[in-house]
Amino acid sequence: MGKIAKFAIGFLALFAAQLNAQKITRYQLEPNKLVVEFESALNASDINDFIINPTQNDPYRRVVDIKAVYADKPFIDSKSGSVAVKIAQFNAKIARIVLSREDKFDIAISIAANVLTIEFATKKIELFGGYKPVVTIDAGHGGRDAGAIGVNKQQEKEIVLKVAILTAKILRDRGFEVAMTRENDKYVALQSRTSLANKIKADIFVSIHANACPPPSKLEGIETYFLSPAKSDRAKEVAALENSVVVDNMEKYSKEAFLNFLNREMVVSSNKLAIDIQRSLLFYARQKYAKTVDGGVREGPFWVLTGAQMPSVLVEIGYVTNKEEIKRLLDPAYQRALAEGIALGVESYFINNLHP
Repeated sequence: MGKIAKFAIGFLALFAAQLNAQKITRYQLEPNKLVVEFESALNASDINDFIINPTQNDPYRRVVDIKAVYADKPFIDSKSGSVAVKIAQFNAKIARIVLSREDKFDIAISIAANVLTIEFATKKIELFGGYKPVVTIDAGHGGRDAGAIGVNKQQEKEIVLKVAILTAKILRDRGFEVAMTRENDKYVALQSRTSLANKIKADIFVSIHANACPPPSKLEGIETYFLSPAKSDRAKEVAALENSVVVDNMEKYSKEAFLNFLNREMVVSSNKLAIDIQRSLLFYARQKYAKTVDGGVREGPFWVLTGAQMPSVLVEIGYVTNKEEIKRLLDPAYQRALAEGIALGVESYFINNLHP
C-alpha cells in the first residue's frame, strides 16, 4: 500500500474517531473554578488527571485529560485568581486542560451529567491579599410589601428571600463577610437598606428582586440593573414597579436631578458588577433550564440603590407573572442555581477589579 493510501486511511480513521467522540460545547471560567459542558453525559473513566512535577524555574502544573474534542482555538487565561488555565486539543482523542501556579495546589473534580467542574482552590479569599470583602445582600420587599404577585398569587418577597439567604451562605462559605437587610418576612424601608450597607462600609450592595408584567405580556428572563437615568421605556417601567412603595420627601424632579449628578466612577463600577453578575447568573440558570432568556444589563433609576455609597446593582431573577418561569422560581434547585450565579458574579467582580 502506498504512502498516500496509508495517509488517506489514517485521515479517515481520525475523522471517524472525532465524529464519534464526546464534544465540548461550552465552558465558563470563574474565580478558581472551571465549568465545562459536554454534548452528552460524562463517565469518570473518560477523565484522567495527573501532576507534572516542576523542574527548576517551572510552575507547578495539574493536568486534566478528557476523551473529547475541543473544537475552539486554544484558550489561555492567566487571570483566574492565582492559577493560569489553558484548554487545547492534545491529540485526536484527548482534550487537555492545564492548570499552573508557582506553588503547589490541589484540585477537586466533580461530574454532574454532562457538566465537569474543576475547582482549584478551597478558599478564594486568599486572592484579596488577606482582605475580607464585605457584601450587603438585600432581599427585596418584605412584610406589608409583598412585591410582585405571581400567576397563582405567589409573592415576590418570599421567593427573593430564599435566593438571598442561599446567596449569603455561599458567599460566607467562600470567605466573604455578608450582611443581609432582612433574613425573615419583615418590612424594611428602602433608605434603611442602603443605610445598613453604608454603616458597615460594605464594598458592594446587591438587591435581589423578581420581575412582573401585566397580561397579555409573556415577558421572561433575567436582568441586572445599575443606578443611572433610565434610557429605555422598559427600564423605566421596571423601575416604576420597584419604586412604587417609596415613601420619602424627594419629589420627582429632585430625584431626576440627583441621578444626573451621580458619581461617574461609581456608575462605571456598578456597571462592571452588573455585567459580572448577569454573565454568571445566566450560566448557572441555563444549567437547569437551557432556554433561560438573557434580559441584559440595563440602567435604571431604582431608589433602593440611591443611598448606596458603594457599587450597587438590582437583580431581577425572573418574571413571577410568566406561568412557566414562576415554576422554575419556585424550584429549590433553580433557586440554588440563581444563588450560585449571583455569588460567583460577586467573586468575579472582586477578582477582576480589586487585585491587592
